[in-house]
Amino acid sequence: MADGGAYIDWYGKGRQQNWRTPRSMFEALNAEFDFTLDGASEPSNGLLQRASTAETPISWTGERVFCNPPWSNIRPFIDLAPWAEVAVFLVPARTNVGWFHHALSLGAYPRFFQGRPKFELPDHSGNGHNSPVDCLLLIFGGVKSNG
Repeated sequence: MADGGAYIDWYGKGRQQNWRTPRSMFEALNAEFDFTLDGASEPSNGLLQRASTAETPISWTGERVFCNPPWSNIRPFIDLAPWAEVAVFLVPARTNVGWFHHALSLGAYPRFFQGRPKFELPDHSGNGHNSPVDCLLLIFGGVKSNG
């Protein structure tokens, strides 16, 4: 499946792209990687004080970035990872798509984990939903352990 094909159509058809990473998952990763920037956020929805948004993008150069990108548009965020000191992505486990292989060619290390994250509602109005698909982490730089 090409990056611009059915995969994007599936995730882009009226599905919300702004679900927030579960706080407990983020805090465990932040303790390990000491993030300085939320790489894909919306105003008032960032997990860190500093958050790059479409309205106010922040350079990833030298940053320690956590990124849960919109699943219909992952590749542009992967392209920013080499500029960061560390970049950790939470993405769907779609190992057959172009952006995944592109990430590996740029030096990403996949970290698999059991279970599916329970994403939080973007407006924090209540319980979220378990991911409909398996997820994985793509790690650029930093510690390369499988936890």
